Amino acid sequence: MSLIESERPFQVEVRSVDGGYSLFRDGKPFFVKGAGGFKHIDRLAEFGGNSVRTWGAEQTDEALADIGRVGLSLCAGLWLVPPRQGFDYADSQARAIQFEELKRQVLKLKDEPALLVWGVGNELDLGGVADESVWEAVEEVAAFIKQVDPFHPVMTVLSSVDKAALSRIEAICPSIDFVSVNAYGDLELVQPKLDAAGWTRPYLVTEWGANGHWEVACTKWEAEIEPTSTEKAEQIRRRYRSLDGSHGQCLGSYVFLWGNKQETTPTWFGLFSPSGRTTEAVEAMGALWKGEAEMGKCPQISSLRLNGRLANESLSVRVGERVSAEFSVIRGNPAPKDVLWTCSRESVDKRSGGDAELAAASVLVDIERKSIGEVSFLAPTEGGFFRLYLEVLGPNNTVATANFPFRVVI
Repeated sequence: MSLIESERPFQVEVRSVDGGYSLFRDGKPFFVKGAGGFKHIDRLAEFGGNSVRTWGAEQTDEALADIGRVGLSLCAGLWLVPPRQGFDYADSQARAIQFEELKRQVLKLKDEPALLVWGVGNELDLGGVADESVWEAVEEVAAFIKQVDPFHPVMTVLSSVDKAALSRIEAICPSIDFVSVNAYGDLELVQPKLDAAGWTRPYLVTEWGANGHWEVACTKWEAEIEPTSTEKAEQIRRRYRSLDGSHGQCLGSYVFLWGNKQETTPTWFGLFSPSGRTTEAVEAMGALWKGEAEMGKCPQISSLRLNGRLANESLSVRVGERVSAEFSVIRGNPAPKDVLWTCSRESVDKRSGGDAELAAASVLVDIERKSIGEVSFLAPTEGGFFRLYLEVLGPNNTVATANFPFRVVI
């Protein structure tokens, strides 16, 4: 019986193998080639992924039918409200209410054939406010899972390699089978940091990708400078290969984000555009997962220049000034209709930890095209902080993206 056809849960366990560790699912080694998200599930299977990570019950409910239909596995997130959002884990009544809801979710999901591993909480350590009561709550949930589900391992997710958090998990959470770590620009340092912390048990990388908005250069007014989709794809290729040097402790990874979201900008983390087009990072991951050459369908582009300057030169222009914008096509042959320019205000709703953000207001600008790679426009008629966005559409529903933060002064 195939994994797609099964109606029973599969035994999943961590085994010691050749001095390292491996997940085994239904008696077979299972290295996680996954993505975080709950959209485009068919595409994940098509590109060679084998697992989906969610953060909470709503996302799991939305994705579960598709996950099972295409034969992928599920890292099921159980959402514990982070203490940085004001949840008081010393409040026994609030904690009990949350625990009862999480128990309901576990009982509903525990026999699903697609289930691979439970993820109890996400980045509860972020902000340095996770005291012992937080990890006691994690252990409470993990211990309940162990009572009712003998088939699936349990882990919790850290925002970084934190020796203090690892020590508390070791001391307070005996029902946790392994930890998981989220890492972006420092993915190559995860294993050395774990070595330095003395962590010899297995781990998953539950979020990783291109540089995060907290890891890049900024303009003089603190607007984060986003890499192009071409630059992001190269970062992703290099970082995925670094997971091979894990001494056999790494059980696999989930690239972020298999979908799209507003976080600082609408294009920063999504491997898909808001309209559902695939970026070069999707092609890169498919090739890495399958061990094949990349298809090379996605356009590649250079960074944008405004008035001949790069974003790190902190361009300011006058209200109503004519501004030139240009880029180079590195790969592809787009027609004029495939080159899309838009402008918005700089986001004023920037949050930490991936919390939901409101999109910035769009601004109408009159674009005058000079060539495929060059346009001009009149600066907005009000002062403030703005971004110019570029999308270059390619064949097979692909896209390349770039943007440029600039300031308008009166």
